[in-house]
Amino acid sequence: MKKSLGEKTFQIINLFAMTFIAAIILLPLMHIFSISISDSIAISTMKVGIFPKGFNTAAYKKIIGDAIFLRALFNSVLVTVIVTALSLLVTTMISYALSKEYFYGKKFVTYYFIITMYFSGGLIPTYLLISRYLKLNNNYLAYILPALVNVFYIIVVRSQIEAVPKSLVEAAYIDGAGEYQVLFKIIFPVILPTVAAIGMFIALGSWNMWYSVLLYASKREMWTLQYFLRAVVFEKFLSSYADGVMTIVGAENIPPQNFQMAAIILVALPIVAIYPFVQKYFVKGILAGSVKG
Repeated sequence: MKKSLGEKTFQIINLFAMTFIAAIILLPLMHIFSISISDSIAISTMKVGIFPKGFNTAAYKKIIGDAIFLRALFNSVLVTVIVTALSLLVTTMISYALSKEYFYGKKFVTYYFIITMYFSGGLIPTYLLISRYLKLNNNYLAYILPALVNVFYIIVVRSQIEAVPKSLVEAAYIDGAGEYQVLFKIIFPVILPTVAAIGMFIALGSWNMWYSVLLYASKREMWTLQYFLRAVVFEKFLSSYADGVMTIVGAENIPPQNFQMAAIILVALPIVAIYPFVQKYFVKGILAGSVKG
């Protein structure tokens, strides 16, 4: 089929637009990676562009061998896995309950949740609750508990559950299935793409957690990877930069830019590596409900 002039023009414009967007995303990443493995002379003379100059992995070796980094990696993985699993469980169960027509007080509970989307307790009351009353300073629960409930995700999952044919659920009831069996064996497989997409957002948010560490953690053993990166980029750079050499954290003779860019790559690498495995669910989840029939 011969394409019209308008279609050809659109494809050309679309190709240039996509190429431009891809370049905006890839070029900074290539620059960061190039600096992270370039030699110190090229970095100090600012000769590194999107391709590395020389080859030097000393920063990577120093970071990977650092006890604080390894502890931060453990903390980030632990918090991400627990928050993602528990948050999906809580979100799914609340959504299932709110999807029931016979749920007593459903309207009140729904409005109660929605109000929290627009009016939160505020930073100071939240800090006082976590640190003074619950006494969760330097405790993993300070990272986990506030991240368990997201009202927007509850609304999305509830909409997907309500879209499941009622005849399917009624058939399960007739066969003697209980509520938990209906939820986890009948409904959950149907809404799995949506749950997987939401899980990716939750995991990404947990992986990028650093502000809670700033508020509730006074020990380095409680740092997450993002807070470790913040310390490398800001605190350690400002306090240890002398004569172009970062001397704190045991990074002798390693330019600070080299150390910082290597830290950025290492912190981002795990979550980026996981994305291809959940991409198919992510795309399905985003498109779920957009096409009817």
